[in-house]
Amino acid sequence: MKIAISGSNGLVGSHLCDFLQTEFRAEIVKIPRERLYGDAKSLANLLDGANVIIHLSGASILSRWTNNRKKIIRDSRVETTKNLCKAVALLKNKPEQFICTSAVGIYSSLNEHSEESEEYFHDFLGKVCIEWEQAAMQMQKLDVATVIFRLGVVLSKHGGIIQKSLPFFKLGIGGRLGSGKQQFPFIHVDDLIKVYGFVINEKTKGIYNLVAPERVNNAYFTKMMAKTLNRPAFCHIPSFILRLLLGEASTVLLNGQTILPNRLKKEGFEYKYLTLEGALCALI
Repeated sequence: MKIAISGSNGLVGSHLCDFLQTEFRAEIVKIPRERLYGDAKSLANLLDGANVIIHLSGASILSRWTNNRKKIIRDSRVETTKNLCKAVALLKNKPEQFICTSAVGIYSSLNEHSEESEEYFHDFLGKVCIEWEQAAMQMQKLDVATVIFRLGVVLSKHGGIIQKSLPFFKLGIGGRLGSGKQQFPFIHVDDLIKVYGFVINEKTKGIYNLVAPERVNNAYFTKMMAKTLNRPAFCHIPSFILRLLLGEASTVLLNGQTILPNRLKKEGFEYKYLTLEGALCALI
């Protein structure tokens, strides 16, 4: 099996390459960033013969959103996806499956959201996710089974929120963000990687919410981090401080969605880490 992956050096991509080589004995084709933005014919030559394309590339969202930064965030997701579709359209032998990343940030922070929900958030990130998924679904029109993964917060000791917050919690100065009531939909990176193997094996298509079944909020995450490390966590970063530091991007930390991973449960996916406490104990 030949699998082409963009964003292969990122938090998820680096784990995924190792997993696919071990689990599927796959030949991995890493798609360089410059090819994603480049000529579609050159990109098609790189993708030729791939059975599966996995699109993980995307610029970091946790920085102050200037107009230029917003363009980078959007283009790294939407325009690269459009270019992948253009490249695949040029191929005589098209891949069997296309797996594109999205985020639970597409949903409103109100109510609960299964994969069928169409209550979307129309802030900047919500609009980016909507455009991103619309671009990805063009692949379906090329008769390529298209999967969209709406990711929650990925928990890994090699990056993301655990790596960034761990030093503060170890010093006893960890704390909740804002009210702490915002939902914290999470998934352990090992379970996330397993889902990729699951959908490749089952040859599925459509949308999946990639979160663990347990519903927790930011305050509970703070409590569990402190408990796991046996350290206090009395600090609190008020919302207005985060808004001063990050501006509009503070919504990433201050908003949260209640997400139901109904499709994974229905199709029999078996999580290794069902709870936040279990995931943190395994990581820390």
